Amino acid sequence: MSNHLDRFTHQAYAERGGFFDRDRSITVTQAPGWVDLFSGVVAEASILSLLWPSSPSVMVALQPDPEPIIRFRIGQRTDSIPCTALFLPSGPREYADAVAEIDLHQPPRSPWWGPALMAWVALMREEFARFGGGARVMLQPVDALMPAASVIAAVAKALAQAYSIHLAPRELAITCAEGLARLERRSAGAELIGTLTTICAPANELVIVNPLTAHISGSAHLPAGCALWAMQVGDEPRQPLARVRAALTHIESLLGARDGEPALASLSISDFIRHQRSRLPATLPASAHPHPSPPAALAAFALAEQQRARLALALLRAAASRAQRDDDLRLVGELLTQSHWEQAALGLTDPHADALIEQLTAPAIFGARQPVATTHATVLVFGRSDAEAEVQRIAAAYQERTGVVVRVARV
Repeated sequence: MSNHLDRFTHQAYAERGGFFDRDRSITVTQAPGWVDLFSGVVAEASILSLLWPSSPSVMVALQPDPEPIIRFRIGQRTDSIPCTALFLPSGPREYADAVAEIDLHQPPRSPWWGPALMAWVALMREEFARFGGGARVMLQPVDALMPAASVIAAVAKALAQAYSIHLAPRELAITCAEGLARLERRSAGAELIGTLTTICAPANELVIVNPLTAHISGSAHLPAGCALWAMQVGDEPRQPLARVRAALTHIESLLGARDGEPALASLSISDFIRHQRSRLPATLPASAHPHPSPPAALAAFALAEQQRARLALALLRAAASRAQRDDDLRLVGELLTQSHWEQAALGLTDPHADALIEQLTAPAIFGARQPVATTHATVLVFGRSDAEAEVQRIAAAYQERTGVVVRVARV
């Protein structure tokens, strides 16, 4: 048991007779955060993604309660919602109705609210789970990085254990992805890389997630002496993901995708350049609400990300045992930084990320890029383990210069 989880468990059991009933059992779970080294921003086109599950991001202590109210405690604050907002005696509400009720009852400054409650709705609608009453839930973020995938995963795991809902990890991840998709009113494929990593990935391993098949299809250890850091500037992700998704969906249709089978991810870069690039128009129609980048450039970037993920994985596996480790790791860093500036050329990065990456050039830092916005990280930094002081110095200098809070967490 991790130190964080150990302390949280003691804290939860100390609330018996207070927030929790003294005589009913308490289930404690945790879920890691995650960051993408490559492909996250274009993963919805079924592009292979290379991801890292970070240290525990969210911890949950849950106790079923016969009273039909779901109560959440974060710190000293308690918020509640009646169970009838999510389900009725006849069964669960339709997704759209449940989302409307969740929005109606949402307290201020509570981004965790929707993902946490969608754990109930998704388990009821996707897995036919039934809950005889409400619950009391303590939820604690470990640090400032708290992706929605981590919130719904931690709560869903607690519900599954407390109510003996028997699901394989992959099935639970797919269920959570569907819940998040309904909450955000978009494709479940956009959420799968996060929920699969949070629920299914081995700890302390890089994993390849295949969004098309909803599988983790490979992994590798981060070589000894290396580390990853997430830098978060302010509190709001600013990546224009909705327009990217719309543009990728339209590109897939132009390339002949049918029945959910991707057309883009199955191509090599050379095949795309030789046979498919000319099929894409200079711009997409306004009705598609496209991202302003040329369709061919966005498609080429998606395929380049898939290739970079594969190259980086091969280099990291080689670096675990080969003499030219430093050269291999610096090449991985170059691929990361290359990915960032290609994203920037397409208008897919945040100005804070661009400015920070200009500064992240110390010898102990191999490379950096902006990960997908849903991780709540602004920049992902890859370097030697002893680079932390330099990363913190650059973050502090940027915060002083801009007046915007910059948080750094080792992941």
